[in-house]
Amino acid sequence: MNKLWEKPNLISIVILLVVLGIGITYVAVTVSQRPETESFTVDDDYFFPYNFDRLDRVVKLHSDLNEISGLCAGFNPDEVFAIQDEEGELFLVNTVTGETIHQVRFDKNRDYEGVTRRGRELFVLETDGDIHRFTYQDSATDVTATKMETDFSYRNDTEGICYDSVTNTLLIVPKEQELNPTADNESRRGVYTYDLTTGQLNPQPTYYVSSLEVGQIVFGSNREYIIKPSGIAVDPITRDIFILSSVGNVLVVIDRDSQIKHVELLEKSTFTQPEGIAFAANGDLYISSEGRGGRGIVATLTRMQPPTNEQ
Repeated sequence: MNKLWEKPNLISIVILLVVLGIGITYVAVTVSQRPETESFTVDDDYFFPYNFDRLDRVVKLHSDLNEISGLCAGFNPDEVFAIQDEEGELFLVNTVTGETIHQVRFDKNRDYEGVTRRGRELFVLETDGDIHRFTYQDSATDVTATKMETDFSYRNDTEGICYDSVTNTLLIVPKEQELNPTADNESRRGVYTYDLTTGQLNPQPTYYVSSLEVGQIVFGSNREYIIKPSGIAVDPITRDIFILSSVGNVLVVIDRDSQIKHVELLEKSTFTQPEGIAFAANGDLYISSEGRGGRGIVATLTRMQPPTNEQ
């Protein structure tokens, strides 16, 4: 009688079945742990004014923005400024048609991750924490940016930046390591403030989001939901802070005390790699996503009004 090891074809089949069994078990466990809902409002007094089940518009962008990595509101309705993570160019984009309205070079090619503005001043964030500052001119196709250095470096991988009119600061979020990592803040992702008056970066986070708290909200158990922020924006109506993470495809809303008010899980089929988030002056929300081999997109969500007592 032939022994098992004398039958190499049979051994291969057994190994294949074991691997398949492990894979099926993993898929089953993963599916069983998926949350039953994708929208979680934590604060009973908070109304989340966007319906991700009904996106108002999703437009594909020019191929130059296949790797769109940052977003901020333009000067006019239905317009946003965007950058991509390889070239030192700023794009003004129509959010209805997806067309590029204007294009301006501000620096040489680097790894750019975020963009925001204060009036006509534009601030572009590099992955090492450097901020490139310049004044936007309607007819110019080439401007000179001034570089503002911070204490961040490549190990922090700064990806999100926005202007906060409440404090006249730039809010910056690192995707990876915190500025001063400790065992106590391993599950926290900090939001740092750069004071535009003093030109100084606060070395300690002013706000934060806890991946453990998000996990408790999403899974209902003491389990982390991994968050690596890729975008940040301030709601012009409530002044709450919206933090976007491409890892986990999640949007988290926090207040000025860093209390979570809402968690929204984004559909991977639409938001392949969401990295940009911005608000229009009227509160409409824009989210951009890289194409990952396809065209980059910008989605528009019209702000809803909270229901009245009569409703």
